[in-house]
Amino acid sequence: MSPRNRLLYTLAILICIIAAMHLAAMLLFLYWALWWYDIILHFLGGVFVGFLALWLNFFSGYFGTPALPSSRRVLCFVLVVTLVVGIGWEVFERLLGHTWSVEGYWLDTSVDVVLDLLGGVAAFSYFKHEYMNRG
Repeated sequence: MSPRNRLLYTLAILICIIAAMHLAAMLLFLYWALWWYDIILHFLGGVFVGFLALWLNFFSGYFGTPALPSSRRVLCFVLVVTLVVGIGWEVFERLLGHTWSVEGYWLDTSVDVVLDLLGGVAAFSYFKHEYMNRG
């Protein structure tokens, strides 16, 4: 399987897992019953956004066929994209009124964004190992 298709396949599996976990959370009230449940979803969301940004930039062909820059530049790219999407998601939740509790709102939001970023770092680490270190 080509690297392009392998990463796309990984993205498809990951979004199915995230969707299934979110559906289970909504049906079984897991976000309210298990305080840590959204931690997993934010981390996986960060992994998804990181992989998606990497696939779009380096494998999709939408931006030509760019050569892979240094690891530091790829990491910065993933972190910036993940941060923008993570903050955008938090703004989206706030605008929709899906922040039911105002106590600890900023702490919860900060933890969510940090977990998004950690997911982005995990995506970068995998990408570096699988795609950048292979000559």
